[in-house]
Amino acid sequence: MPNFIPLPRLRAFVMPLTLLAATTASVSAAPPSPPPSKSDYAFVHVRADRFFNATNLYARGGESFLVKANRRDVADLSTLNGGYKIYPDGTIAVTPPPGSGAFEFFRDNATPVSSDPVVGSRKSMILFGHLPGAPYGALVAGFSTTATPTSFSDFPYGFQVINFKGIARAPAAGGYLFLGVNDSNNPGGDNGGEFRATVIRIADGAYDPLAVDME
Repeated sequence: MPNFIPLPRLRAFVMPLTLLAATTASVSAAPPSPPPSKSDYAFVHVRADRFFNATNLYARGGESFLVKANRRDVADLSTLNGGYKIYPDGTIAVTPPPGSGAFEFFRDNATPVSSDPVVGSRKSMILFGHLPGAPYGALVAGFSTTATPTSFSDFPYGFQVINFKGIARAPAAGGYLFLGVNDSNNPGGDNGGEFRATVIRIADGAYDPLAVDME
């Protein structure tokens, strides 16, 4: 039989429950990053009769903003010529009466050309406006070099389509964020209605911005 050398008796150590809980929590996954402060939020009434609707948010170069519109809101691009009511993604909510000025204009002067403007369809801008190629009436975002823009030339990088929900990314030069209803003659006297939109500045890597629910 081999010889065993007796070892000194060890005292048992019992970790207090409060310390155990704290230690366990620290080993667990790190808590999620908090959302941005409320100073980085904006709620905007995007009026169809204005070219540019201020968010009062200034973007540093490359910053991104999540913009989300109320899906039930409707704007009208032709209140005096039969009506052309659309949702924030440019989808027609109410068909203008056949033979009306709005019906004929959007049939013949928006793509797809010669296609009737009917409920559920979208007609896209051909030439001048916020964003040619995007649907008439769609919610758009742009960054201005000035806090008080007076023309499209104040938006040297143009506009980005948002529709119901999208990301607006600032150019390298930064700028003042504005929202608009895609059209060529917003303050012309026949536009009405508005889209209510929520804007939030996105902190890089903080969380998935498209997963944020802002209803």
